[in-house]
Amino acid sequence: MPFLRSPVSRSVVILSITQIIGWGALFMAISVTGEAMAADLALSRATIFLGPTVMLLVMAACSPFVGGFYRRCGARLVLAGGALIAVPGLWLLAASGGAITYFIAWGIFGIAGAACLTTSAHVFLAELAGEGARRAIGAQMLFMALAPSLSWPATDFLQAQFGWRGVSLIYGCLMLFVCLPLHLFALPKTAPAASKRETETAGGPTQRRRRVVVLITAAIALNGFITWGFQLVVIDLFRSFDVADYLAVGFGSAIGVVQMSARLFDFLGGNRWNGLATGVVAAAIMPVCLVVLALGGGAKWSILLFLLLYGLSSGAMSVSRATLPLVFFTPADYAGVAARLALPLNLAFAAAPPFFTYVLSSYGNRAALAIAFASSLGTLVSMLALQRLAKSRDPLKQVRR
Repeated sequence: MPFLRSPVSRSVVILSITQIIGWGALFMAISVTGEAMAADLALSRATIFLGPTVMLLVMAACSPFVGGFYRRCGARLVLAGGALIAVPGLWLLAASGGAITYFIAWGIFGIAGAACLTTSAHVFLAELAGEGARRAIGAQMLFMALAPSLSWPATDFLQAQFGWRGVSLIYGCLMLFVCLPLHLFALPKTAPAASKRETETAGGPTQRRRRVVVLITAAIALNGFITWGFQLVVIDLFRSFDVADYLAVGFGSAIGVVQMSARLFDFLGGNRWNGLATGVVAAAIMPVCLVVLALGGGAKWSILLFLLLYGLSSGAMSVSRATLPLVFFTPADYAGVAARLALPLNLAFAAAPPFFTYVLSSYGNRAALAIAFASSLGTLVSMLALQRLAKSRDPLKQVRR
């Protein structure tokens, strides 16, 4: 196939395979296996679903250290190391007999995820593709939209055949015998990211650099607080408007289709728009869709319009989140910036699901939508400030000319 002759194209396909397996094994499987685990381990459903929060907190704590490994080893070896670390975590989960071993397993998932999930994949593509990194990352994220559609049915089938413990054992084997070899032997070798001194020099004025990083962090964290929070409660959000259960589930499932369409649209126009232009549009749409749902009071027209606008916004912003640093920094700087962003972002992502679950159950849908609306305005303000910085002559990239 001509498409696969390019090292970048081959790497996009390989990373799409390993990322779908990795996210499916380490994060998404619990959506299917959670009930069975709760019954088997004699733990409440709420306790079981604290596992992903533990994972994201550990990922946040590990992210700053991973940045050093990018510089010393390159992202390819970091990806391979993460896949290897995931194996004992998955097998420990399969052997869990109670809360202690259960949460230790999720802690190991966090260490592995910091090394082998999204950030490392994007850093590798930045190392490999250089100035073409944005399009490569966009293509990989387009494939990643298939992750829930593939991992949830696969997990459901495996659980029916082998039980939840068998699922964890099998996923451990996939990480060991599929992801690890693909990272080590199928991905091309690349030069590690620039040294710390090179990165600081390329970054231009320190004050301006810090301002850009703070604004990117604020924009992405506030938006992610909404999207990661709604990811687990959106069906319950629809139910809170007295929508029939089958419609709530159907509406919630439709979001993924719209998100993928938004990613495809962005990818096809990838040579025309950068991560900032995509992010500004996405940030402007989010508060509108929240107002539509609140004013519509759960009427079908308001839910359908919310689904369309929310799916477009969250789908486009997921691409912007990954490629926004490339607007202000060179591909060589991407690893350091991405590692620096990962700590606050993972903290926001970890806090969002339990926070919105609590608000929705204790104070109702109006309160949840009001908090989400305030966060969306914060995202929009941060993106507009970044746009203003980008319109000025940008010393952050001119140093390398």
